[in-house]
Amino acid sequence: MKYIIVTALADEAEELDQFAPVIHTGIGKVNACIKLYEAILKYQPEMVINYGTAGGIAKLVGLHKIAHFVQVDMDVRGLDFPRGITPLMNEVLPEKTGLVLGTGDSFITNADKQLEGLDIEIDLVDMEGYALKKVCEHHNVDFEAYKFISDDANEDAGDDWKDAVKSGTHLFAELIKQKLGKSSLLMVK
Repeated sequence: MKYIIVTALADEAEELDQFAPVIHTGIGKVNACIKLYEAILKYQPEMVINYGTAGGIAKLVGLHKIAHFVQVDMDVRGLDFPRGITPLMNEVLPEKTGLVLGTGDSFITNADKQLEGLDIEIDLVDMEGYALKKVCEHHNVDFEAYKFISDDANEDAGDDWKDAVKSGTHLFAELIKQKLGKSSLLMVK
């Protein structure tokens, strides 16, 4: 299969370049969009797989596949749109069937306050997932995301994330080895 792996940071991907080209986007939605858009044009993958860390809102540990994505910092309630919906884009909040990742450009340290007003239960939070999914939809490329819970999205989140940022990579590497093996794009420069 022709796939690439995308992570925000090199620290999240130490073992992964043996399986596929690895793209490091940098932190945040804008950086994620720019780097992934360029990578899709360069590699023409059939699939993009995102791996990264996430703050757990629900009581989660370990590595998890994401079912749904919400842009949690899209807040246009002042114009009568639900929080998490981009106006005039035919978006709706997803049905709660599986894990919901909330993506925003703020590091979550107080989930009750920072996610107030969302009409869907958010299970975990990151800073790139929603944007990566949107770029893949634009290019009609399959997308999967796997997140390792690095912190509890609370006042200790910064220190906990620093301690855990590299911890889940081996779990993801084993999943990729079992599920996909090596990408046929490894030879593309």
